[in-house]
Amino acid sequence: MASNFFTGISADDKRTNVLSTISSPVWSGATATLTAFYTGSIQSASSGDYYYDLYDKVGTDTTRIVQFAVSYGHIEGSGSLSTTDGNNPTKAIYRQFRNICIKNASTETRFNFNANGDGTTYNAKDVFIVNVNRARYREKLDPGNWELHLSGSSAAGTLGDTGAGDSVLKLIDDSGATSDSSVKASQRVFNIVSGSIADGTTRIKTTAIAQSATNGSFGYFYPELGVIVLNANAISASVVGGSPAGALNLARSSGTNDNTAYELVNAISLGKYFQARREEQIKSSHYFCRVKSDNYNYSQNPTYYTGSNAELQNPTFVQDPKSYITTVGLYNNANELLAVAKLSQPLLKSKDREAVIKVRLDF
Repeated sequence: MASNFFTGISADDKRTNVLSTISSPVWSGATATLTAFYTGSIQSASSGDYYYDLYDKVGTDTTRIVQFAVSYGHIEGSGSLSTTDGNNPTKAIYRQFRNICIKNASTETRFNFNANGDGTTYNAKDVFIVNVNRARYREKLDPGNWELHLSGSSAAGTLGDTGAGDSVLKLIDDSGATSDSSVKASQRVFNIVSGSIADGTTRIKTTAIAQSATNGSFGYFYPELGVIVLNANAISASVVGGSPAGALNLARSSGTNDNTAYELVNAISLGKYFQARREEQIKSSHYFCRVKSDNYNYSQNPTYYTGSNAELQNPTFVQDPKSYITTVGLYNNANELLAVAKLSQPLLKSKDREAVIKVRLDF
């Protein structure tokens, strides 16, 4: 009877620092899609001048967690009150995300929402920002795997993807359709277009180039930053969600808090759909545990034996021992248990059977 309790793993049977990319749901509780959105009443009187945090649960639920934030930025500070130092919340938001999203931005740089590539510009004074919480997206959002619905359409049936009568503007990115090598850099940027993701397949309704001919493209998506920058003019002209009827309210008042960010919060709440996945790289170690024919054919399980003499429960096991492998433990040189791997189903082991079990540790 072979009595090996520990079996060494040779250097050839170890692979360390193996990198792999995985995609998983962004929202709390491994939820892929949010259909209800909640703000905090306390925030309206403080940071609400700058942004609104959106939660996955109602305010009375102590387990609720911030999922993403919505803000509005104007390069000249319109739509917000001046602070004592002469700054404006909307101006601060515009400049902050301009500096984050646009490389080598100057004080005069604006978001250019012209996707035609013909050299002309559509420099926008104001933008809406959807900023996914860092704890949600971790390393980066997964391009081609997010979809945001905004309630209403100024021309029903023209901006959605389901044909006439569609009153929801559905936004995705064009990562699955672009061949522009510039979007493959370390900080990628994709156009935001109208369309949807059906059965994992992206369907673009209106391309960024086509949309640019009217109010400019819908915006840009920065996966590494977890940021969606929306062209306020294009969104306002396409979504029913505020006042006046037919567009989000872009009052752009001077020296007045227009609470414009909440216009987009309202449009998202009425759209009732925000699907997103994150993409992250994990480091793994692979261990190939080889079970030879003469090893581990007996079990230490008490049910394997019977009687005071510890006779085998099944007499046929005397000549033809068998066991079922259900668990693999990894130990260090001091015989201290470091990790436990469970098989999906018991694996029959006998003298006529050998096995190789790959154990993967993710870090």
